[in-house]
Amino acid sequence: MLKSFVGPLVLTTAVANFILLIQYMLKYFDDFVGKNLGFSVFAELLFYFSLNMLQIALPLGVLLASLMTFGNLGENFELTAIKSSGISLLRTLRPIFLFVFVLSIGAFFFNNYTIPAANLKAYSLLYDIKHTKPALDIKAGAFYNGIPNYSIKAKDKLPDGKTLIDVVIYDHSLGRGNKTVILADSALMFTIMDDRYLKLELHRGHYYFEEAKSGSKIDRFHRTEYDNMDMVFSLASFDMKRRKEELFQNNRQMKNISELAMDVDSFENKLIEQRRGIINTSRRYFGYHFNNKEFLEQSSEPKDTIANEQKMLQEASLLPFGSMLDEAIAFLKSDTLPVSDSTKAIPAVSRALAKKDSTKRTARKVFTNTSGAQFAQKVQLPTSSKIKYGNRFNVGGMDTLTAEHLQAFLDENKPNQKVIYSEALNKARNMKVSLSTAKTRLYQTKKDLNLYTVEMQKKYALALACIIMFLVGAPLGAIIKKGGLGVPTILAVFFFIIYYLFTSIGEKQAKEGAMNPYVAAWMADFVLMPFGFFFLRQARIDARLFEVDAYLVWIEKLKRRFARNDNKA
Repeated sequence: MLKSFVGPLVLTTAVANFILLIQYMLKYFDDFVGKNLGFSVFAELLFYFSLNMLQIALPLGVLLASLMTFGNLGENFELTAIKSSGISLLRTLRPIFLFVFVLSIGAFFFNNYTIPAANLKAYSLLYDIKHTKPALDIKAGAFYNGIPNYSIKAKDKLPDGKTLIDVVIYDHSLGRGNKTVILADSALMFTIMDDRYLKLELHRGHYYFEEAKSGSKIDRFHRTEYDNMDMVFSLASFDMKRRKEELFQNNRQMKNISELAMDVDSFENKLIEQRRGIINTSRRYFGYHFNNKEFLEQSSEPKDTIANEQKMLQEASLLPFGSMLDEAIAFLKSDTLPVSDSTKAIPAVSRALAKKDSTKRTARKVFTNTSGAQFAQKVQLPTSSKIKYGNRFNVGGMDTLTAEHLQAFLDENKPNQKVIYSEALNKARNMKVSLSTAKTRLYQTKKDLNLYTVEMQKKYALALACIIMFLVGAPLGAIIKKGGLGVPTILAVFFFIIYYLFTSIGEKQAKEGAMNPYVAAWMADFVLMPFGFFFLRQARIDARLFEVDAYLVWIEKLKRRFARNDNKA
């Protein structure tokens, strides 16, 4: 049994790996054209990426090999002979299942240790290839700027690929613009010293040079006529430069589970700190709800009450903030709020941010104005607060009271209503910008957290996928009783498409925050697992799922039952 399974497994895994590798590398085909990097560079790149593709190709190879193995056994009636000798299907599957189980454990360690190292070398090499200049190719009628500090143009290029006609060269090596120009009727180009330098033999031309003359606004102009002149250009800029691999180590694809777990923990702490930072930033806009330290020091309330308020602020800073931000942004999404709405915008944001019922809390800080005592009495503020009011009106002290409180204050300060409205609108706009920036930072941190979590869980999920693919393929092959590469390949591709589709959907949904990253990483396995158990049950009872005659018999029985019921009626 193992011998009949291992052969197809190696073959199908190699074929699947090759197909996936070619499909993936086609995305970078344009980056490889015309760079003359040599066979060894591309062979190294393909080797590293083939290791990357192996983590996906292995489950597909297990699925296809199990389909082929048990399909051949069923087609040749060997499964029938095994069952007739008293050996059950589960016992027949046992040796290959144990082999696949060990293979899955090996796949996990391979995904956790080998794949990150291969990804580091593969993507660093790919980056170097993409940033390597194409090979020297001077085309007729167009300026060539591939050589640093020089622009070369030839009116025509002869078929030998070396002779240029009507050559124009701009020399920018001195950094003074187009003040050095070289013209030639013809030129012969070729490389020297193992293709490290390009030599141009220029014939019958002029050399023009313009330089600034000290003490004069008129530049000095030089012109030289020549019959032959040689120019040598370094081609070092065309060599592929290898960057340090350490520069790419922070990418999630280059890390193992322990490193990813540390990054996930860091992102979670960063998310908490960002939410706490929003609370701290909002205190200057929402003193009514966030009771800053300066007022608490002025308050005559018992110290235990102040301690409770500070504890509440600390707890509030740890609360999930996403929905509150959305609500606040919704209130402030218009940058041109009417005056009547601007007075309600700040209280709306304060209610979204306060999280707790602000109506049960005591307003302890009000606008500093000459009539502060009358205003405090009008809005029913407790006189025991002993709030210290200033001797003059100060718009900067405006706080985030409710719209009714603000209207009462406006009635007390009618001459300054325009200033108060303007201050309210400015505070609303400032908070809108602050909330928008905070929301963007939170979204990016949450996105990184989800991506790193998915990457960490995928290492487990891809290893388990080998077992699930075997549970799907082995009983399904016993049911269809078709070997070879025909029907098994079609079924394997069908189930692999389902697996790949749910994997891609899960990653995208987790990236946007629409799905839990743990669910996204394991969703494809959970979708295919019921198929495996269903096919296993059907194979044990020798179900004829893919035989048309079985369904025709079932339809005929159904027709007879309906006909019998009609006769009784």
